[in-house]
Amino acid sequence: MTITSVRLRGILDSRARITLEAEVSLDSGHTGTGSAPRAIAPGRLERRRGPDPVLGPVTAPLLTAALTDGTVTGQRQCDTRLAEVYEAGEAGSDLTLAVSLAYARAAATARRLPLHAHLAEQYGLGGPGLPRLMVNVFSGGIHREGPPRGFQQVMVLPATGRIHTDIEVADQVFTAAHRAVERRFGPVPLSASSGLLVPLDSEEQLALLEAAVTEAGHSGACTLGVDVAAEHLREDSGRYRFGDRHFTTGEFAEHLAALARRFRLTFLEDPFDPADDAGWDRLRGSLPAATSVVGDDLFATDAERITPGRADGILLKLSQAGTVSATLAAAAAARRAGMLLAVSHRSGETEDTAMCDLAVAVAAELIKVGGPRRGDRLAKYNQLLRLDESLADLVAAPSTR
Repeated sequence: MTITSVRLRGILDSRARITLEAEVSLDSGHTGTGSAPRAIAPGRLERRRGPDPVLGPVTAPLLTAALTDGTVTGQRQCDTRLAEVYEAGEAGSDLTLAVSLAYARAAATARRLPLHAHLAEQYGLGGPGLPRLMVNVFSGGIHREGPPRGFQQVMVLPATGRIHTDIEVADQVFTAAHRAVERRFGPVPLSASSGLLVPLDSEEQLALLEAAVTEAGHSGACTLGVDVAAEHLREDSGRYRFGDRHFTTGEFAEHLAALARRFRLTFLEDPFDPADDAGWDRLRGSLPAATSVVGDDLFATDAERITPGRADGILLKLSQAGTVSATLAAAAAARRAGMLLAVSHRSGETEDTAMCDLAVAVAAELIKVGGPRRGDRLAKYNQLLRLDESLADLVAAPSTR
């Protein structure tokens, strides 16, 4: 299955920013498309994005020539060639990801496989699995005006045992939280990732979300989680700015542990800056056993950065890695290290639902796609419903633990 043509175009993401879409055609006559999401504030360790594209047709003659010479016949070959183009400075990670996903879809269609099955073959570790949801209810940090002073996401994690009932519970909790904040503040906007933007600090958001879970009648089926995004909270002095306070590494570890105990946090993402070794090493022993520490900016979806013991899990983002194969390599390295896998959206999303198929292919324990509002987010929830239905007799339901 060699590539016969590559078409590129600039399209709009969910924030009306321009991102890239690719269309790859194979000699079998099959075609696939893929697009790249955009981060609102990329981590400093992730692969670089290319220059801002224009809407409509985009040309990349060197990349196209590298892929259509008749020697690319598989996903790994495609992604190796894309990585070479990236290293040569001829493409950014957004372009390589769009093409990599487009090739994956074309190849899967040619083989009469669903995308998750094609990705699972490339992954090669175990069978498919359905993830549990992490649903963004409140947004803060870089999503609010001014310097970040709090958690980037405050999430609810429903655990009913099935995707469709998890979505129902999450929507009921989100609606209860939305009504509560509108009673206090009037209409409130949504962030880029469809979380509620409210004039409350992170602890007040957690308290309000806890109350919303109770109001919705789902206290026994839900826990809470947060994305600290500490890379954006750390100051030049080495302290962490959180609310109106400035914490040393040790003080911040103690504060996060206290919040984890108080609000039953089962998911704690990027609690420290990637370079703050002392923070990562210190936090683990002070947390409840049920709290999983997950690295996003710490690992940047890079297999070479996986260090066992730094965190309990890795956050996988296709756009950080730049290709399907690099993302799967990071997942495999983390899994071999005994870590859990969580697949994540970006702030600027498209209608592309490949991240859902990725989560199933690597049997990720968790997935987050944003709040249950707006079409770009709902497309992912709907794809998870389709995957749940098609795999119902083949894989276990998401764990309720």
